[in-house]
Amino acid sequence: MTKKYKVIGFDLDGTLVNTLPDLTLVVNSMFAEHRLPTTTQEKVLTWIGKGADIFFQNAIAYTGQVFDAQKLVQLRTSFDKYYATYVCERSELYPNVKQTLEALKTQGYTLVVITNKPTKLVEPVLSAFGIFELFSEYLGGQSLPKTKPHPDPMLHICEKFAIQPSEMLFVGDSENDVIAAKAAGCDVVGLTYGYNYNIPIEQSNPTFVTSEFADVLKFVG
Repeated sequence: MTKKYKVIGFDLDGTLVNTLPDLTLVVNSMFAEHRLPTTTQEKVLTWIGKGADIFFQNAIAYTGQVFDAQKLVQLRTSFDKYYATYVCERSELYPNVKQTLEALKTQGYTLVVITNKPTKLVEPVLSAFGIFELFSEYLGGQSLPKTKPHPDPMLHICEKFAIQPSEMLFVGDSENDVIAAKAAGCDVVGLTYGYNYNIPIEQSNPTFVTSEFADVLKFVG
């Protein structure tokens, strides 16, 4: 029987890897360096999911302070330094991620990663968890001019692998993932356990909804 999907795409943070502990370490290290009050994982959870720039802006807004241009540059330099340092200090793969990816690969699916995470950090994260070799391509925040929620990253992958958008399934945890996939014409799995500004992923109307990563195997069947 011909498979409906040929390519399976995945978001990274909040989908494959729980990076919240490291992202909290990043922002608290920045705050500590500049003698600002630190924060909690629960608060950081509401700041992430839309790329590093938005994460930084949300962290700065949290302080309640107004910084001049020079101080903002200093803060961003600290943020970028710690973001590159704490890549996999405390992060963990979500349950059943590696086994599910291996099973999909064995079944002949082409696997790709599409994330807004800084491009230079994508391979180190995937390699740290021993899953980099499972992917045929990855796109990060600087790989293309436009990032999710724009559909261009999905369309780029479809063009690269010579498939129709209907032949790609995307798996993500935020509305950005759902918006981008649907705009490109791809089906999308919305995971309920990730980072979506504390908004239920169901409200974005993904094609499939689940709290179990392993259910991807059912959705492709």
